[in-house]
Amino acid sequence: MYEQDIAPTLDQYAPTAADRIAVEPCSLEAPAPQEDCANWFEHDSIARYVLDHQGNILRANGAARLLTAAGVLGSGGVFICPSHRNRAEFDVLIARLADDRQTNGRMLFRAGDDAWCLLDLATLPGLDARVFATARPARSISAEAIEPLRAVFGLTRAETSVLSHLTSGEAPKDIGRKMDMSIHTVRAHLRAICMRMGVKGINGALRLSFQLAN
Repeated sequence: MYEQDIAPTLDQYAPTAADRIAVEPCSLEAPAPQEDCANWFEHDSIARYVLDHQGNILRANGAARLLTAAGVLGSGGVFICPSHRNRAEFDVLIARLADDRQTNGRMLFRAGDDAWCLLDLATLPGLDARVFATARPARSISAEAIEPLRAVFGLTRAETSVLSHLTSGEAPKDIGRKMDMSIHTVRAHLRAICMRMGVKGINGALRLSFQLAN
């Protein structure tokens, strides 16, 4: 699905001082030199991008280029491949950012069968035609961390446990084995979870859980 070659121009991207301020404001009393900004951007462990309003990559750091090399994000200089299942959602979000209908947003990106990334996008006043993006793995949600979701959506203890296992990438049959219940009972819990959370299907439950808990 993904192109494996890194766009040659990605290696030439170097952030400006404005890019550095946009994602982590520099002190007004002691602004960081542009060289320091470039070093921070390039070597930060979080994958960081500067995009235009069409979703093309203007700049990308080292961690971001690793995602491109793995075929996850950024193939051909485009943040999300046009044929990817999340592209339509991304287009809606970036259009809202471009039109100043919102200044930031988050989406869940499916990077594989059981691998998810959280993508955070933001704009800043005075920095037109730029969208600042970060990508990081969505962490599995422990039973303790998922407790607020149980309270908000009225999940039972069993449903909460099933959802926690689900966010760890476990299949329903594996959840049933660990919780000592039949696959039919697990599926009944999953249907109840989706109904209580107001989503369609397991992916919808995962998407909302990761967005709220990460």
